[in-house]
Amino acid sequence: MNPDNNQLPRPTDKLTAFLREYFSEAPLLIEPLLGDASTRMYFRIRRDGETFIAAVYAEPFDVTTFAYLDVTQLFQTAGIPVPEVLAVDGRRGIVLQQDVGDWRLQDVLLAQPEVARQVDYDLALHLIVEIQKTTALAQARNSIAWRQAFDDEKLFWEMTYFFRNYVERYHQWRLPPEQVAVVLGELFALTYRLARVPRVVCHRDYHARNLMHHAGKLWVIDHQDARLGPATYDLASLLGDPYAALEEEFQAALKERFWQLHIAAFGTKYYASRRQFDHEYQLMLVQRLLKAIGTYAYQFVVRNNPVYLSYIPIALRTAARALEGIADLPAVAHLVAAAIECEPQPETRVVALSGAGPPTGS
Repeated sequence: MNPDNNQLPRPTDKLTAFLREYFSEAPLLIEPLLGDASTRMYFRIRRDGETFIAAVYAEPFDVTTFAYLDVTQLFQTAGIPVPEVLAVDGRRGIVLQQDVGDWRLQDVLLAQPEVARQVDYDLALHLIVEIQKTTALAQARNSIAWRQAFDDEKLFWEMTYFFRNYVERYHQWRLPPEQVAVVLGELFALTYRLARVPRVVCHRDYHARNLMHHAGKLWVIDHQDARLGPATYDLASLLGDPYAALEEEFQAALKERFWQLHIAAFGTKYYASRRQFDHEYQLMLVQRLLKAIGTYAYQFVVRNNPVYLSYIPIALRTAARALEGIADLPAVAHLVAAAIECEPQPETRVVALSGAGPPTGS
């Protein structure tokens, strides 16, 4: 999150009223921050040398069932570093929390030496395992992270989200009905397998923009969508992260390191063999990347936000490499290969948006 000096939007009206009640009459400075792909708005509050972050939601919420508060409490109880919630106003849709700075892992990667990058990613892998260890606690607390899951419905919805927003809206490809049926059939087969593996608590959006450098450690943010899912979910999200674009060799080393950490923590509870783990990881990587591509496309075609377009080619290439090791998704592999051909040059994207160049069956 970075300062944005544009004129303050109208949500500051309810924020100002909330801050007046919380801080009494102390002088405050409110700075709007650039947020994420959600509808939340963020502000940095400065007061007497202290800083805080206020998240302003589009709608009111019930504090007793609010997912962000639920998961924050779960993770804090388990010792996972998440920003402390200082005050909540459900009627106004506001959460005031600890400020963990502006330095995302994505930003730090640009300048840090290799040894520092290795340390950061090793910490990130440890945090995945710590999040997975909260599974029993989430069940005991009846947390939202236990009651929500990457089941058949959720996983396949994400694949139709990709198809609708990237294939149909972004490229405006109109494929023959029989080809659509084949592609969606393969995507359903992919998600069917992933929905039937043993589940652990997952962060759900674990990448270099949601890990913050602050006070000498990594902090986890944007964790409100935590839910049960495959143990490879957050790993695929971190290693295949288009924001970081990690080299294949580094990804392989990190995957090996995670395997060691996972086995040390859980033994063979989730994987009977390394081969089973590797195969699930490839499937998960494809699913996770296609969902991300769908989000990037949605941001552009529906919300007129081009910020994420540059990450689409990176995600496509990583998905294509993962598909090389999956023999029974040929139509999906063909679609991804055709999409890669349309992405490199800006003028190609213009042609694609006009409806030209859809992939055809082979």
